[in-house]
Amino acid sequence: MKKKNPTKGFLTVATKRKQFLMSADNLKESLLDHYPEAKITLFTEQRFIDDPSCQNYFRDFDQVLPTPSNTNREKMWGMANSPYDLTFYMDADIEIVHKDISNVFDHLEDGKYDMAYVNLTKEGGYGYFAEWDWGPNLYDDGWKGAPDHLAHCGGVALYDTRNPLIKEFMLDWYNLFFKQRDGEWNPIEFDNIKVGNFRQWDQLTLWWLIYHSPKYEFLKWKFFDDNYRWNYFTAFGLPNQIGNDGYNCHVVDPSRDYWKTDPDPIVIHYSSWMDKYGEKGFL
Repeated sequence: MKKKNPTKGFLTVATKRKQFLMSADNLKESLLDHYPEAKITLFTEQRFIDDPSCQNYFRDFDQVLPTPSNTNREKMWGMANSPYDLTFYMDADIEIVHKDISNVFDHLEDGKYDMAYVNLTKEGGYGYFAEWDWGPNLYDDGWKGAPDHLAHCGGVALYDTRNPLIKEFMLDWYNLFFKQRDGEWNPIEFDNIKVGNFRQWDQLTLWWLIYHSPKYEFLKWKFFDDNYRWNYFTAFGLPNQIGNDGYNCHVVDPSRDYWKTDPDPIVIHYSSWMDKYGEKGFL
């Protein structure tokens, strides 16, 4: 039975580059501007924690905790080790722009759901962005058990660790990602496709654990009802532009205020810290 009066907080992770600390600092400030009572924990590398030049970035975080490594997917490890019962994880390249952020925990509906994710809708284009070098006919080539697209966004996640399986889920997601990256994991659902060749993002392993792992088949999850509000990707406004690499991606126009003309977003998700600080490009 889940305990009553759970602790609630926000979490972000910043590794590899100091610019991600800058982004995490901005995320924290924007959160506290719109929800002053919020608690937010940062996971980052020990070298940054020990660096005197980084100390200003850590002010007003509830906790600053070290990651075990410096990879760009330490976020799943941080998610597994959240100090809160109910956690809203956000990538560091996010900014909060609406007071409704204080209502985010309501989406778990008082313990009815264990997790909630944003749906990577094809209409929005973020799903294609996340999959752009997996091939245009990925779903037409007999990919067994594939949904229309990899629906679950790994950039934001709401979850309840009062269910002990949730921490295990996050750790399994963390470990499975590296097995995919290193070519050590190729499940039967992908018998004709080498998953190690896929883009090294985390949507694939998240999708597989949710839909194909017997260990987690009884977890209760949902998509946010007002999907765009909780992960408004800054590239939504410019579909079908060709990037420098030739892929059909979305290019950010920093002069355009997308969120002023679209569905009143709460969470603005930049495509990288470079977009956040006025430089075009993707990490």
